[in-house]
Order: sequence, then C-alpha cells, then structure tokens
Amino acid sequence: MGGAALLEVPPFEKRGDIGVESVCASLGDPAETARALERLLPESPDYSFDDTVGGGSVAQGDSDYTADCFVSGDDGVLLSVRTEMILVGPPGSTPEGWEAEALGASGSDEGESFAAGSKGVTSAGGAAVLVPCTEPGTVPGGSYSLSLVVDRKQAAREDDSGVRKGLADLAVGAARYSHEKAGCDLPSELSS
Repeated sequence: MGGAALLEVPPFEKRGDIGVESVCASLGDPAETARALERLLPESPDYSFDDTVGGGSVAQGDSDYTADCFVSGDDGVLLSVRTEMILVGPPGSTPEGWEAEALGASGSDEGESFAAGSKGVTSAGGAAVLVPCTEPGTVPGGSYSLSLVVDRKQAAREDDSGVRKGLADLAVGAARYSHEKAGCDLPSELSS
C-alpha cells in the first residue's frame, strides 16, 4: 500500500489547462485573460467557460447590452464577470452607492481604488469598473455607462496584492471588450 493511501491523502491531480482558445471572448485579449486566470483560479483538473453577450449596440439606440462569463471547476462556479449598461448622471459620473452594490458579496473588505474608467475598485474577492459609454441623447433616457463586476467565488494561491492586481487586469480587459462591442461613443478612460 502506498504512503498516500496509508495517510488517506487524496491523489494529486494535475491542474487543468486554461488555454487561450477556451477563455470567454467577453474577457478581452485571450492571452492576457489566460495569464490572469492562472493566477486567480484555484487548482482544478478541469475548467469550463460559459460566455454570453446580449443586447444591441449604442449605435442602434439600445441600452440593454450585457456580457456574462462564468468560469467553473470541480467545485462549481469559481469566478464570474458580468457587464451591464446602466443609466448614470452626467457623463463620467459615478452613481451613488455603485461601488458597494458592485462589490456586494465580494467586497467583504475595504475596496481599493485603481485608475480605470470613471471608477475602478478592487477587494480581495472581486473588482468593479464603471466605464463611460454614451452621452445624453444617444440612447433614450440619458447618459449610460458600462458597469463591470468580477466576483471571485473561491480563494486562489496568491497573496492579496497579487490577487487584486489580477482582478483589476481581468476587469479592465473585459471592460475594453464590452466598450467596443456595445459601440460606446464616449472615450472609455481605460489605460492602454
């Protein structure tokens, strides 16, 4: 009988591949996304990606753009990235309470701001970015921004600062993708 069996240690499983061909398109550049996910996700022998992009573009007068990516492993959903177009006040403004609502369950600690869009914020469990999208009058109802939320459901292997950086990178990449896909007419205010 082997040592692992005697100690009742489960067999070690190889970490599943997070290949550029597998990641959600809505997360932006596939190579950058795969690198960020390698740092953020807990080990699992397999990962699956569910990507949905819906709604129309600003050019069509639509304000219902959404993008959702769910990354799952053996223990269920490990990470979600959700984007929706929301009505805001003047272009570039941040609606009151947006940060607390966006970080919600993942914001168990104090959020740290980072430079992205109108507002970028990270916590140990998530990140959120608010990106300007339309001027008043482009879409009925007023000025709209894209609200993007990354929610890490389970802990990863890296220290807190590395996790926050990875979450911010993932959020910015996804925000770039959605800003272009939604046909936004305001500058994204995302660093290049």
